[in-house]
Amino acid sequence: MIGAAMIAVFVLCALLMALRVLPAILAVPLMALGIAAVAGASPSELGAVVTLGSAKLAPLLVTVIFGAWLSRVTMATGIAETIVAYAAEFGGDEPLPLALALCGVVALLFTILSGLGAVVMVGSIVLPILLGVGLDRRSAATLFLLAFALGFIFNITQWTFYTTTFGIQPAQLRTYALVLALIDLLALLIYAFVFVRRSRGYAAWALAAESPRMRVPVPALFTPLLPLGLYYVMHIDPIVAFALAAIFGALCTRPRRAIDTLVAAAVRGVEDVAPALLLFVGIGMLLQTTALLSVRTGLIPLVTALAPHSALGYVLLFGVASPLALYRGPLNPLGVGIAIYAVLAGLGVLPPLVLVAAIMAVVQVQNVCDPTNTQNVWVANFTGVNVQEILRLTLPYQVAVAVAACLVVAFGAQGLFGVPAFAEGSVHETSIAAAAEVTPHVKTGLPGLFIPASAAWAIAVRDDGSDLARAAAEIARRQIVKSWLGYRLVEAPSDPRESDCSEKPYAAVVTFASHQMSSAAGTIVDFEARLADCAGWPVDQWSAARTFSMPPTSDDGKFLGLDLLERLRLWMREDAVRSRALFTSGLAFDPARDAPSELFSMVKTIDGNMRAVVRTGGPAWKAGLRTNDVVLMIDGKYWWDYGTYQAQNRAYSSGTHSFVVQSGADAPRRVIVLAAPFEGESVSTGR
Repeated sequence: MIGAAMIAVFVLCALLMALRVLPAILAVPLMALGIAAVAGASPSELGAVVTLGSAKLAPLLVTVIFGAWLSRVTMATGIAETIVAYAAEFGGDEPLPLALALCGVVALLFTILSGLGAVVMVGSIVLPILLGVGLDRRSAATLFLLAFALGFIFNITQWTFYTTTFGIQPAQLRTYALVLALIDLLALLIYAFVFVRRSRGYAAWALAAESPRMRVPVPALFTPLLPLGLYYVMHIDPIVAFALAAIFGALCTRPRRAIDTLVAAAVRGVEDVAPALLLFVGIGMLLQTTALLSVRTGLIPLVTALAPHSALGYVLLFGVASPLALYRGPLNPLGVGIAIYAVLAGLGVLPPLVLVAAIMAVVQVQNVCDPTNTQNVWVANFTGVNVQEILRLTLPYQVAVAVAACLVVAFGAQGLFGVPAFAEGSVHETSIAAAAEVTPHVKTGLPGLFIPASAAWAIAVRDDGSDLARAAAEIARRQIVKSWLGYRLVEAPSDPRESDCSEKPYAAVVTFASHQMSSAAGTIVDFEARLADCAGWPVDQWSAARTFSMPPTSDDGKFLGLDLLERLRLWMREDAVRSRALFTSGLAFDPARDAPSELFSMVKTIDGNMRAVVRTGGPAWKAGLRTNDVVLMIDGKYWWDYGTYQAQNRAYSSGTHSFVVQSGADAPRRVIVLAAPFEGESVSTGR
């Protein structure tokens, strides 16, 4: 019910924007407060939405201001005009070569320029030239916007939004950005060949372009490239890169008036991006709203149901359905869609890079086609073209760009980002459908390795005793009971490592733990969820670090618990074979990828001893090796004769090995011989 009410607020605000009843700078904050209110937020939480949300994207706001400063310097000094003039001269009077040359210039300029002022400045120079050589108004308007969107793929301000909001690094997106740019460039070229060749000689009118002013010095022409090099190559902060480029441009063109130029550009730049700044304030409020536990709890079932878990779903949602970004719609990251993306990011349904890649694909539709864009409205008015006509002409091409980009990510995420986009099947398929095909068996001679059949699909949840971990465990138990179809929640054990798995009532154990420390910024909480098998042998773990200005509450613990629980669900999809083995046999093992193992390891402890860590019920345990046994000799030599690494590697090598161990300084020495490792052939009989 709460989820439906939040969706109603969402749709209402979207309609108000689409119908132009309310501008986005008012509708987005209204949406944030409305969603929080219907979700049951307290007065203090509503206040936090306004106060904390307004400053949530502060680094992005400052970056936008400095980018606008550089934009105004580039315009005021004549740098941009000179670049366009050179392109016009080299392009000649042939419409197609000239149009493509100017598109290249526009794309280059908008890697750093932003704001309506920059669009007006560049468009006022480029559009008259295109119209003057014979292009019709529709071709000139649409090519300008296509070039604008091509350059905006690398816009530093836009990338700061991605990194600030989704916590990724620019270097991780570079290859994908190049691929997306190539796809977008191909669409632009096809569009140009189809429409520009058709429009030659049919221009209805032409605008008289003013004679270009005095050309700027050649070094000044590198001003648009300077911040790109500083940011992408030297990894300098974008704020510093914009500032250095602005100073460089002013000194190269007007050294005696550099201070006046910089001051005036700063003032005008803020004016240019004031609407964008207000919109980002609203987006910050919406991000703060989606962080509320009550909102997340209400949105999780809805977003989870719609979230793509396969290549087909990914392409359909972010490619074919990319027009949903229009009119500030549900896929628009600078409109109502930020709530969807924020929840998707928080749930871990998609890896962050895969999610941002989808946003970048969708933005290619929004930047060119959306009739509510200020750049679309200005270009349409300037050229005398209906803004809906621009939408009609460009939408098929940009949707094709989004689909192609999503296909690249869906099938090439491993190569692009180093992580898979999806795992085969879903959690439900991994549990119910596979249950009929996977049966736990007992390996001969290892009766304590696996769980009894009655314990399949059962999970226990523990905590370390801290308040936050207890809150996380509580919400995790409720979530498992409520929505983990096919799984059972059983009572948490005191310590699963104390006994083997032959009589365990559960297949896996999840343990929540938290650690707190104080800092100048507030309370730092390190939170983790550890997944172990039936004997407490580690399978995987997930962690999160948060800084709280106020002491964290149980609601914060619940929020972190839900976050890590969803990351566990993601692992279950990504590593379906081990997950299936874990919940049907009690041991996470993939025979196709995991080497034969004695299921033990050795660690050098702080006292200088080499000690064993043993999986209860495994081959090493069966041979008599126990956790915390001190290892003295390996294969007839003292372990330090091998060195720490080579000695520890004996736990992972095949073949027969002998160990001399003792349980304590006064305990007798024992000889342990390890022979047959576990190979995993009895875990799975189905797939």
